Amino acid sequence: MCAAFTHDWLSRKPYREFHPRLRAALERLTAWPEPERYDELVQLVPHAPDVSIPRFVTQSPQALSEAGGYEQHVATRRAVPTRPEDWHDFWNMIVWAHFPKLRWALNAIHVDPETGPIDPRNRRTPAQNLATTFDESGMLVVSTSKRVLEELRALRFKVAFWDYRDEQLASTRFYFVGHGMLESLLVPRAGLTARSLLLHVPELPELEASDAQRFELDAFVANRIDSWRTSRPILDPIPVLAIPGFSDNAAAEFYDDPRNIRFVPISRRPHAEIESLAAAPLRT
Repeated sequence: MCAAFTHDWLSRKPYREFHPRLRAALERLTAWPEPERYDELVQLVPHAPDVSIPRFVTQSPQALSEAGGYEQHVATRRAVPTRPEDWHDFWNMIVWAHFPKLRWALNAIHVDPETGPIDPRNRRTPAQNLATTFDESGMLVVSTSKRVLEELRALRFKVAFWDYRDEQLASTRFYFVGHGMLESLLVPRAGLTARSLLLHVPELPELEASDAQRFELDAFVANRIDSWRTSRPILDPIPVLAIPGFSDNAAAEFYDDPRNIRFVPISRRPHAEIESLAAAPLRT
């Protein structure tokens, strides 16, 4: 999706929740930056001291071929091939800026040929299919409210987003880590669904003071992605436009309309406990 660079979207969720220094720089742009300038934008977002940030380079068919493919180029050259004036690749940069360990973990799965049997239809292993889904439509749902998370896991979206609306607004944050979803939300359509990891946290700092928790989340989720080689997680479906603030959903009727909520609670889903950020060792 190539188009003129505008930033009217910065006033809307989830874009207005980007790191303030990056958001301020984006507001000053009057035209598309060259891919090599993405390096400057990424560095505006604070990162954990042990994190490695790739370079962003203009995509070259020759370089891709020499490296053996896109993900191999990222892994071996520590450089992300980027198409100029391209929204999809722009959002990819945004995710790298906020969650670099998560992105490296996805890349490691993509280039690992030992993650399982290869599907002849797309030449990917099951773990790579999962990584691709999360790379494009992934979301982290972080909340101090276990009951909100439990209602989301049970697909009771009206309860989570309407009956518990005040609690959800006060307790829960949504981090979009799928760059395809960030692109889709430029012109949102009914039925947009994020594939999500639900995480319970003991506290939820104000967004402007949340860097330390973001570092923890980045390491925690990277650890979880590493485990996808041998296990299959639940990626909970969340209808994005049902989240308060993401559409005109300030009425109970919104949640009764099947055009907006396409999932129904089912009892046959495998039970899984909501994970806690404080419950597992972090990736270092």
